[in-house]
Amino acid sequence: MKAAFTIWDGRIAPVFDVAGQVLLVNSDGEEKPHTTVKLPTGSAFEKITFLQQLDVQVLICGAMTRRTALYAHDLDIEVFPFIAGEQQEIIDTWLRQRLLDNRFCMPGCGRNGCFKQHRGRQGRRGRNSRHRLEE
Repeated sequence: MKAAFTIWDGRIAPVFDVAGQVLLVNSDGEEKPHTTVKLPTGSAFEKITFLQQLDVQVLICGAMTRRTALYAHDLDIEVFPFIAGEQQEIIDTWLRQRLLDNRFCMPGCGRNGCFKQHRGRQGRRGRNSRHRLEE
């Protein structure tokens, strides 16, 4: 499985829309384990399309709009938005399949805030829906 981690100065980049590069990580060990790739300078949608062309299945990033996350989901990219921390710690945690940990939520996200959107379409029910986390 190929994952893309938005990176900036050794950490997860705080905002996906303006991220300039990603670190590609393969969990299956078939290719080089880490490759840095420059993202297009266009819109967030162009960046997501670019990642799809690279066969990325998972995107770990900082802040991301719901609309961008839904677009990624439509392209079969699972998104873990609102993640913050040192890039290597986040990568190691993802490789151990333990990324769903509150300690990696961006400040201000609240309890489990960074994982409300990562599964895809639940955000379409509305901001106050109590069913968002139950899907």
